[in-house]
Amino acid sequence: MEIVVTHDMTDFDALAATVAAEKLHPGATVVLGRGLGIEVRDYLALHRDRFATALPDDVDLSAVRHLIVVDVRRKSRLGDFVALLGRPGVRVTVYDHHPAADDDIVGEGVVVDLVGSTTTLLVERMQERGIPVDEMEATLFALGIHADTGSLTYAGTTARDARALGFLLEHGASVPVLRRYLAPALSVQQRALLADLLGALQVERLGHLHVAFVQRDLPKAVSGFAEVISVLAELSGHSAVFAVFGIGKTRVQVVARSRSPLIDAGARVTEIGGGGHSGAASGMLKRGDARAVLDELRRVVFAHPPAARRVADLMSSPVHTVSPSVPFAEVARSLASSGHTGVPVLRDGRLVGIVSRSDVERAERAGRLGLPVSSSMSQNVKSIDVEETPERALELMTEHDVGRLPVLRQGHLVGIVTRSDLRRVLYGETARAS
Repeated sequence: MEIVVTHDMTDFDALAATVAAEKLHPGATVVLGRGLGIEVRDYLALHRDRFATALPDDVDLSAVRHLIVVDVRRKSRLGDFVALLGRPGVRVTVYDHHPAADDDIVGEGVVVDLVGSTTTLLVERMQERGIPVDEMEATLFALGIHADTGSLTYAGTTARDARALGFLLEHGASVPVLRRYLAPALSVQQRALLADLLGALQVERLGHLHVAFVQRDLPKAVSGFAEVISVLAELSGHSAVFAVFGIGKTRVQVVARSRSPLIDAGARVTEIGGGGHSGAASGMLKRGDARAVLDELRRVVFAHPPAARRVADLMSSPVHTVSPSVPFAEVARSLASSGHTGVPVLRDGRLVGIVSRSDVERAERAGRLGLPVSSSMSQNVKSIDVEETPERALELMTEHDVGRLPVLRQGHLVGIVTRSDLRRVLYGETARAS
């Protein structure tokens, strides 16, 4: 007997991966645990006759000869199926996209690659083998990739995920169905929990970022914890949100969302017994003290502060400057030879203005290239302190629609930061400075 299993909190990537694995291993039975996300449960209510699944109690585990594990490789997250590991006569195959952990499964066939979604790995193999995919399968697989990549926006997303989605759209993945299940309306219970959590967030500084923690003890689980925390993270605007829920007296559920590539939610939640990837993570822990779990989670988060980033780290220095008496014609020649788009104006070492390429072009059209720059330079100069963050520089540039900011230390000009500098931060250090 062959069975396909996944982790103890089945999300869309896990469900899609189990169905894809069943297509790669014909005759295998998909066996899901009892922890289904509300969106997955609603999906299966309509599609259960199309994608058959069994519960652990429905399966004679002693008859299993091939265990196929998808979207997880940590033994601690296998629930009822961990007893099959190492049993004589049981072959183990793993398909996963999560980083390695200390208690990873050792199997005869381990397919692991750090793409955005496990479903991507399985879809690639179906493509290679020419296995046909119908419209409903393509839609489910697309749901899995969208859910685990944040619709291709999470930091772990790769070009392979996008290519897999393209293949699935070509094979009939339904966009209306994707929209229905990827952005479901919150239930009354979820909205009440969201309102409570918004008022209870404890916001702390982690390096130059803001991180929110929240803990609640509940008599029973609220369906759709993950959806609530996703919305909470977006509404609050913090770089990451870590939520801990005490469920009764014996279980603690952890849900985390990160909006910054500098905070790895999956790695932090993995350290306390859960799992996930950089943008989203969760775990159901068999522990009774939610406050203690929150304290432990806070410790591991603060043990990995993001690398400090300052304007000083990306500014250009020294800075070419001109005096107020320099004519526009000289500035025009300077900008043309240097490729710069503007130059600060200093009087007695103090910043008094800035001249941009557009200022020079206006002077040329008006026949005023012989006049000094002081005649029409921009005097309301927006500047930034050398110790500020790139995020603050981006805010200032956006708010005032300027292309460069002089960088000051105790009032003295020490550098300049431009749109190109900030694009390199936003897109990565390999981005072109254009």
